[in-house]
Amino acid sequence: TADGADLVCVSAPGGAIAPVPNWTLQGRQLMNGTSMSSPNACGGLALLLSGLIARGAKWSVRRVRLAIEATALTTPNAAG
Repeated sequence: TADGADLVCVSAPGGAIAPVPNWTLQGRQLMNGTSMSSPNACGGLALLLSGLIARGAKWSVRRVRLAIEATALTTPNAAG
């Protein structure tokens, strides 16, 4: 953008997520919104970084971002 901010390059699903924790005592529940998509994206990134560290691979923020962008899939109903 004109002010130097990065634009969104990767998104995560934020609708109809069904990760019901045991402490809710509910057998089924659908959750929506950024409170679901943010942990989804961060969890995937944490797994990626954990694997890189476990292998002793050299990595940088830039290389990880490029890898995520290069392997991200376009969803057919994505807007924008």
